[in-house]
This record gives sequence, C-alpha cells and structure tokens, in this order.
Amino acid sequence: MGKVRHAVAGNPIVHSLSPVLCALVHAHLSRQDGVELPGLKGVVVIPTDGVENALAWGYAGALPSPPDWDYVGSPLGKFRANTLLERAVSAACIEHPEADGRIPNANLINSDSEYQTFDDEEVWLSLTSPLKHQLSAAAVKCVDNAMDIRSVNSLRWDGISWSAASTDGPGMCMVAEAFGMESGHVMGIIGGGGTARSVAAAWSKGGGEIRQLDGKRLLDEEGPWNLCDKEPDFTIDFDNDTGDISVKYQKMEGDFESRVEFLSTNADGRWLLCAQHLHSWATLWAPQYSEKLPSLSLLMTRLIAAEVHLD
Repeated sequence: MGKVRHAVAGNPIVHSLSPVLCALVHAHLSRQDGVELPGLKGVVVIPTDGVENALAWGYAGALPSPPDWDYVGSPLGKFRANTLLERAVSAACIEHPEADGRIPNANLINSDSEYQTFDDEEVWLSLTSPLKHQLSAAAVKCVDNAMDIRSVNSLRWDGISWSAASTDGPGMCMVAEAFGMESGHVMGIIGGGGTARSVAAAWSKGGGEIRQLDGKRLLDEEGPWNLCDKEPDFTIDFDNDTGDISVKYQKMEGDFESRVEFLSTNADGRWLLCAQHLHSWATLWAPQYSEKLPSLSLLMTRLIAAEVHLD
C-alpha cells in the first residue's frame, strides 16, 4: 500500500490540533476489518498566508524551515515530535476503545462521494484562515459547493489532480445537533468569511434559517443561504468567538476528567475541528470507509486523552 502525507496550512497554525486528529482517525481506521489505507508518512503544520505555499509542499514534500509545533516544542517531522505524537495517539486509542458516555454525540451522514482508489503517494491538506478563498476553479475539482461559496478547507492530491471540499458547514451542523440545536432553528451569524459562508450554506440546506447579525464581512444577499429577520435561536460569532458555539480553541490545562467535564457542556472550538475533520475523511479522503469512522464523541474523547499525554 502507498503512503499519505497530511498538512494543515494557514496563519497562525502552530497551535493546530489537526495533526493529532489525522493521526487518531488514521489509527482508528487502520484497526478496522476490511480497511486498506495508505500508511501515514507524516503530518506537518505549514505557516503561510498563501495557498500556493501549501500546494508547493504537496508537490515537494518538505518545508525549508519547519516551525516548532506548540504541543511538543519541536517541528513535526523530526524524531522527537513524531515519537511524542505517536505515543499520545497510541495511548489514547488503547485507553479509550469506546466513546465516553458523558460526551455529546451526533450522527455523521454517510457520504455519497464516489469511491476512489488510493495513489501510491497521496497528499491530504487541511486549510484554515486566510487560505480558504484563495483557490481558483481551474486549480481543483470540487466534490461539493466549495468553490461556489469560496470556502475550501480540505484538499486531496490523488496522483492525478487536486480535489476540494468545504466541510466546515456540515461539521458545524453536526456540532449544533450534538448540543441540542434543531435543523429548523434560526442561526444568528456574526461575520461572513469562509467558515461563515460554509456554515450558512450547510445550515440552510438542512432546512434552517440564517439571521445576519453583524460582522466585519457580511454574507452576500444572493448566496445559497436562507436569510431572515427572525430572532435567532442560537448564535455563532465568527469574528470575536462570543456565540453559543465556538469556532476557536486554546490550549487546555487540567487532567482528563476536568477536560471531559468542560467539553461535555461547552461547545469549544475543538468540537467544530473534530466534526469537520470527520467530514473531510467521509467526503474526500476515504469516503468508502465513512461508515467505519469513529463517532464524534469517540474522536473527541480520544483527542482529550491525546492532549493530556502531550502535556
């Protein structure tokens, strides 16, 4: 079987937990019967303000000056960082074979993406701000409406071409469901950037409505979202992160139990990160194995455990 390299690119990025999530999901799937995945050759973080630098890494396979990753104090790809990450992932999977019942959960909708064979050298990319709107339609083929809404956050090189998807929106819908929001509710949105556009489009597609409250940028009036003037049932603040569901996260302190207690009742940005990452696997990276992916609650439980080990 071939190999896959994963990177998360954007700025700032050295705090990202995406490398942990990629390793956790890969480890989970690799243990499932009937699953044949490319080996995980490496995970890295790419600090950049230009998407061309992320694509260049995809082709070249190396960074000229890899940054220290916050969780280990050394660059991913180096022996020390790789060893610490592998130990944390292994411990998290062994200690938590099943989901912790205290952690909220929501169902991952099975993908209707076409089955694709794996190339000998796969490249998977996760994009964060400010890269999500920078790709041109000529550079990638989309498996969803990512280019229409100018919000690409997942890429895959399959040996022939780049494919793209926007998984923030479906991920946020999954988090909203986990925390008791219903699909017909009115979502209040502050902001109109790439993540906001993806979320507004996905929430509207699921039957919800969108109330634009304010923001440094606003949603286009003619976009694929159902705008209204109704009082919102809950809010998401993409500018200052003060809403009911967070889009950002900070390093945590405390033991496993205290972190579980906090995350079981607080929609910290880790929830969106976990959910959209699962959707990246289900729609773009390995859609043929979407039914074998870990649940949202199990992935969050293992992420908590891995962070504790890394600390």
